[in-house]
Amino acid sequence: MIWVIDTSALIRLFVPDGPVHPEAEAAFNRASTGADILIAPQLLLAETANVLLRKCRRGEMSSSELRELLQAVESLPIRYVEHESLLQPACVIAEAHGLSAYDALYLALAERHGARVLTSDARLETVARGMGLC
Repeated sequence: MIWVIDTSALIRLFVPDGPVHPEAEAAFNRASTGADILIAPQLLLAETANVLLRKCRRGEMSSSELRELLQAVESLPIRYVEHESLLQPACVIAEAHGLSAYDALYLALAERHGARVLTSDARLETVARGMGLC
């Protein structure tokens, strides 16, 4: 199976500040053996760094923890996809569902690859479910 993971689901695997997607850990385990494939737009890396940096600035983690988590994220079995070719379909999705272009990139990627979406964002999950991507 092909999965598209977004930042909210990824962060929760490392910083349990909310519910972890019920399929996230199993998907990562299967991806590490090659049984599943995890993909994400390259945007995931910048979004993840930004979320972790905000947590560091709020005193929720140290600078060394920030660096360790970023290194752990970089080592995950995620295949990153350039998102230039996803901009047009993402904007169509964003307009139709009132999403940000950032969130819509994950849906456009999932749609393009026939993938299922892993997200811990309730609004994004609702749209993904409506699109048949969950």
